Amino acid sequence: MTPAAYSEHVISVIDTIEAALEEAEVDPGQPLLVAVSGGADSMTALDALRAIGERGGPRIIACHFNHRLRGDDSDADEGYVRAYAETHGLAYVGEGADVSGYAKERHLSVEDAARRLRYGFLGRAARQEGAQGAATGHTLDDQAETVLLHITRGSGLAGVRGMRLVSRTPQRWGGGSLKVIRPLLRLRREDTERYCRERGITPRTDVSNESTTFARNRLRLNVMPELEAINPRVAESIARLSDTAAEELDALQEVIDGLWVRVLDHADPDERTVTLHRRQLLAAPPALRRSLLRRAFSEAAGSVTDLVRSHVTEMDRLVGAGAGRSIDLPNGMRFETRTDTVVLAPAGKDDAPYPAPFDPVELPVPGHMDFPGGERLEMELVSRPDSLDTGSDVSEYADADAIGNTVTLRNRRDGDRFQPLGMDEATRVQDLFVNAGVPRAWRDRVPVMESESGRGIAWVAGLRIADWARVTPETERVLRIRLGGSPDK
Repeated sequence: MTPAAYSEHVISVIDTIEAALEEAEVDPGQPLLVAVSGGADSMTALDALRAIGERGGPRIIACHFNHRLRGDDSDADEGYVRAYAETHGLAYVGEGADVSGYAKERHLSVEDAARRLRYGFLGRAARQEGAQGAATGHTLDDQAETVLLHITRGSGLAGVRGMRLVSRTPQRWGGGSLKVIRPLLRLRREDTERYCRERGITPRTDVSNESTTFARNRLRLNVMPELEAINPRVAESIARLSDTAAEELDALQEVIDGLWVRVLDHADPDERTVTLHRRQLLAAPPALRRSLLRRAFSEAAGSVTDLVRSHVTEMDRLVGAGAGRSIDLPNGMRFETRTDTVVLAPAGKDDAPYPAPFDPVELPVPGHMDFPGGERLEMELVSRPDSLDTGSDVSEYADADAIGNTVTLRNRRDGDRFQPLGMDEATRVQDLFVNAGVPRAWRDRVPVMESESGRGIAWVAGLRIADWARVTPETERVLRIRLGGSPDK
């Protein structure tokens, strides 16, 4: 039973939160973390959930993450939450990190970095404590602001959906896939402030919430009051819009899930990389293709918070524009098109199959060269193979006598031309790169082998040997040219 000393408002808030827990299918027999910043919303969540726990609800564990963004105030927030937990006999788990440093290192916004670190901590705490998930203090006002932010960024139906009562965090945030419950989503901020007053709780105040530097604060301080002048219940209206979008998106998601299996080539959560089949993407209807690209970004980046419609539209355009195109995206990500695939990966990620640019070097034939990055170029005489197909883009058979006794190995130069195997005339190396879908970021790294016999370029790694260097029935010595890892790899 709720203590009789509780006011009607306090009881109403507790009942609302308890109903949300039932809807979220929270198990009263398993511990539940509560993410507490020390503000009115999270303190209401902690105090009300403590009351629910005392009358048969889940055992509550107070959790605080120190973002170390406000110096002594951040430490004071941590001490405040810990003191409340100790005073009321609650277990407490805390952690902190240099959010600003993490944001710079990962090329993230401070808000996104804080979110990832915070939820990573909560995920680890949930495993450590055997908890079923974590409850947060997000209110209906937070929901309205979140939806409006997504609308201003053009983030699509997924953004209009906003936050849901129950969701899961991406595993790559460091804490596994954490169940997040938001039992205050039907309460207003004024409800939590009144709750704290009537319960004698003095929540912590974050002065940065009054700064219009942050877009969310500008929405709360400037935009919402203007909208409320038009409709005093605009927050509730936005919440209804969010619920409608969620229902429609759930239906669409079933279709997307079926297509995702067909378009996905490879995903590596640890490397934040997603690769999709380009042809299967192009076969999908435009609206579904854009949804698939948005999902790919979410899978790679861990969030779609800063992804706007113009980003998705440009990715979609590049899918059909050909190989070798790219666009930089929020959260330090880059989208690249290749011959058969498209790739979402961190910008600057070095996945090129070529060594770093190098100074020209003269090599004997046969011979080899070891690059600083561990790659190795080998030219060795071999017996004539049954098949001239090496099965690799960076390995070819050539006529050793046609190439000559020495070659110069270098990177491409402006105006480079050669006649690839099977072509009737010479063409620009630049055009070959474009037609083969070699990403722009790779082209200055591709090894080019030039014969000292005066016949010009004999081989461009990843493309083909020159037609004049091919193995013919008259070839007496076969040279295998191969670019790969070091002998120890």
